[in-house]
Amino acid sequence: MSTATVNGVTLRYDVTGDGPPLLLIAGLGSSSLAWAAAAPRLAQSWTVITFDNRGTGLSEVPPGPYAIDDLGDDAAALVEHLGLGPVAAVGWSLGGSVLQSMLIRHPEVLTRAVLLNAFPSYTGVQDAWLDAGLALRRVGLDPVSIGIQGMPWAFTPRLLSDHTVVQAQAELSRKDPHPTSLAGFEAQAAGLRVYDSRADLPSATTPTLVLAGAEDVLTPVSQSVEMAELLPNGTLQVLPRGGHGMILEYLEDTLGAIIAYLGAGRPA
Repeated sequence: MSTATVNGVTLRYDVTGDGPPLLLIAGLGSSSLAWAAAAPRLAQSWTVITFDNRGTGLSEVPPGPYAIDDLGDDAAALVEHLGLGPVAAVGWSLGGSVLQSMLIRHPEVLTRAVLLNAFPSYTGVQDAWLDAGLALRRVGLDPVSIGIQGMPWAFTPRLLSDHTVVQAQAELSRKDPHPTSLAGFEAQAAGLRVYDSRADLPSATTPTLVLAGAEDVLTPVSQSVEMAELLPNGTLQVLPRGGHGMILEYLEDTLGAIIAYLGAGRPA
């Protein structure tokens, strides 16, 4: 584990593997542990950089709110600090918003990008989903119960119908050695719900895969279509199975699509 103070905030990060550099950006309230299943596989072919966004894990939790552009500036500054850029990058959910900000504001640090289960701006349904999650956290509900309440938005009936698996997945939140605080979650949420990339995406020319699951009910395919149409060098791919958490539920299929796209952009 290493730390770096960049953009006025101390971030915890790890670098593993060998090959071209690849930055992984986690979603709302998630630390780099979100990539625990995917990172070792990717590290077989890439130098993988994972980090805790401000407000999560072992990174600093400054007063919020955190604008998405602030999180994008953090990530770009970390790449520059490490001297590993330009990098390919994958951003999942909120991480996809952070990556969109980097595509718009810091294209010089990027070679290729994958927007995974991402969105250009919040809908009313996403606002209501976020309000419910905040309310549960503010009353101090057990994290396992919060996880179970949220899982239908992330996983498909294939997983949800097996309550033993659901319980085990939810229990992971209790085992998190460095859970995200309410302050960190609220600060990220405040910036996320007002972020809107649509006016600026046509200026983002980095080759980008917009990767979605056909069964995603939290960030529906229509939002991925919208981003792909706005990006000058955007490519849309919709996997037939998988929801918002398809990097967990359908790891092999999701990694296969990511590796195929990023591999096509690697030097011969």
